[in-house]
Amino acid sequence: MLEVESKYRSPGNDKVEKALAKLGAKKTWGGTMEDVYYAHPSRDFGKTDEALRLRKSDDASELTYKGPRMQSLTVKAREEITLKTDNPLAVARIVERLGFRESFVVRKSRSSYILDKLRVEVDDVEGLGEFVELEILTESPERSKMLMETARTELGLEKLEPRTYLEMLIEKMASERSHKE
Repeated sequence: MLEVESKYRSPGNDKVEKALAKLGAKKTWGGTMEDVYYAHPSRDFGKTDEALRLRKSDDASELTYKGPRMQSLTVKAREEITLKTDNPLAVARIVERLGFRESFVVRKSRSSYILDKLRVEVDDVEGLGEFVELEILTESPERSKMLMETARTELGLEKLEPRTYLEMLIEKMASERSHKE
């Protein structure tokens, strides 16, 4: 399965959530998340465009490998393999014993919705602001574009954000460092 997604700067999360309610979307989850990203002991994930993430939330945790992106203009698709766990501390210990090291942490508040076959994630990311992600798991990324484009229009999403939250945080930290020097 491929995860196909588009991320947008939010025109205001309250506005988006009202539009979702009007469209009949079903809220499936709300809460805070902490995403811990790991660096590979001998491979630069920044160069290979991969990621290993341990996501922790109030009620669940999961370890996810994300493969390189298959880019198009408006959506990105990548292989995603996820293992759900009720013991994130044990998973972190295993990963660290294998030589991976914690590299970055992304914290966010998220509200999750289902709109037809589409997952809509309404995020407020610590240090970055508000975003909306449109996601679908599919075998056919090209057929997913139409559904995502319809949702984008209905929700008033205009500012496409091609970078991951991790990439944005790394760039922000680098910019802040260069301003200090």
